[in-house]
Amino acid sequence: MTRPRTVPHAAFRTVLLTPVDGPPPSAGVPGATGFEARIHSPAGVRSWLLSTVRPVGPTALRSFVDEHLALDLTAPGAARWRHHADVLHLGRTGPVRARDRLSAVLRAFPGCAVATADNTDGTLFVLTRTGGRLMLRTSPPAPGLVLGSLAHAWLATGGTLTELVALTELLAPAAPAPRPGVRRGA
Repeated sequence: MTRPRTVPHAAFRTVLLTPVDGPPPSAGVPGATGFEARIHSPAGVRSWLLSTVRPVGPTALRSFVDEHLALDLTAPGAARWRHHADVLHLGRTGPVRARDRLSAVLRAFPGCAVATADNTDGTLFVLTRTGGRLMLRTSPPAPGLVLGSLAHAWLATGGTLTELVALTELLAPAAPAPRPGVRRGA
């Protein structure tokens, strides 16, 4: 199988959103709600804390799963599959041209619901087919495809981009250090 044919498989994302008990520690916004967002892809599983201002109550979101294709247009072979992607990432762009470039992507690819780009200062831009816009700086910096996938999942729940206020990577616990004299894989 040639490399370009593997792009759809490599671009497949499953996002699981699960509410987190208590207020998210990094949001800095009164009334914020946290959701653990696990992104499963062929590259592995990464977890993020998505902080939102979605109200809590009897209609609060429970766990939710979203599946979609997310492509980085700067990656080799991505151009061939861009007509099938739900999320497209443009790479780096300046703030002046970002909205125009993202709008052009959404016009050119009617199947795309979310387009993202990185600003040169680390800010991430998101534009949706519904006209929603978001500029978000994450700590640590998140790849544009991550924010695009999380935005897609959030929109699939019926949420809006204006509800998203922060994104923080949840690092997996470190593997225990081997005891002295013990060799792994032996």
